[in-house]
Amino acid sequence: MISFSQLIENTLNRLKKLDEHFISKGYKPCVLFSGGKDSLVVLDLCHQYFGSDMYVAYIHIPGNTHETCDYYVLCTVEKYLGSLSRFMYLYQNELLKVRNKLMYPDFFEYAKEYGFPMLYRMRWCMRIFKLMPLRNLPKNFIFISGEKASDSNWRFKFLTESSRDGLVLPSLTHSSYHTHIDLKLIWDWEKEHVLKYIKERGLKLNPLYDKIGHSGNCMLYPGYLTSVDRILHYLHRLELYDRKWHDKIMNFFREYMRKHRELTKCNLPCSKCPYMRNRNRYIFAKKIGIVLELLNENSILKYLTK
Repeated sequence: MISFSQLIENTLNRLKKLDEHFISKGYKPCVLFSGGKDSLVVLDLCHQYFGSDMYVAYIHIPGNTHETCDYYVLCTVEKYLGSLSRFMYLYQNELLKVRNKLMYPDFFEYAKEYGFPMLYRMRWCMRIFKLMPLRNLPKNFIFISGEKASDSNWRFKFLTESSRDGLVLPSLTHSSYHTHIDLKLIWDWEKEHVLKYIKERGLKLNPLYDKIGHSGNCMLYPGYLTSVDRILHYLHRLELYDRKWHDKIMNFFREYMRKHRELTKCNLPCSKCPYMRNRNRYIFAKKIGIVLELLNENSILKYLTK
């Protein structure tokens, strides 16, 4: 087990190698900053090495990104770079064809038609709302991002098999959507390392972490829907701190279940459904349906305090 100081030194050495092999040959470093903890650490490490001689890209998800996250990112980037001249605010702005009709790229509207994105496969939200806007950036940009192998089994497998010490080449991904070289700068860090670095460096966190538990870049993410209790706790935090988003997500849940029931032609209460797995594209429907049934009888707080 290496020390924390050695871990930081190894990480900065990755930037040194990147500089020697790519930046010195005309490539430009571009930090992918989401407003979250991991990408904040990456931004700070890159600033230590490159100073303000780097670019920063931020991806707004239409209909699914909190306005406070947008504001926090703008303020943080301006603090590091001194201006916003090298900052790129990206978002999907092309009309999307869904089930033979053109739709404005709004995450919630798209999810109603296509079904909720899954955690590790069928991640259409990643492809449409993040990878497609990134494809349009100059090909001499090298992305520097904050994915960690410890985030999930899928990321561990991908980063250990498809990267070279965190460096991912487009030819290794076998995907037409991965068009740039990408350095996963802190790929071998743990969550505890990220929190320790933030504390020791005195970095200012996104204020949404204290209020709703995450950065707000994706207000409705599959990871928040893994259990009925987790959905209820998340809705409770939104009910306390941001009623507008609480109501938006609740309205989406109701419409999502209506679409699911139309497709299955089933009016059985979800709590009595015999199927453990989702049987159509509307994944998480059973958990969402149970949540709606519970909230028809009690408030969120009454359920959580039982």
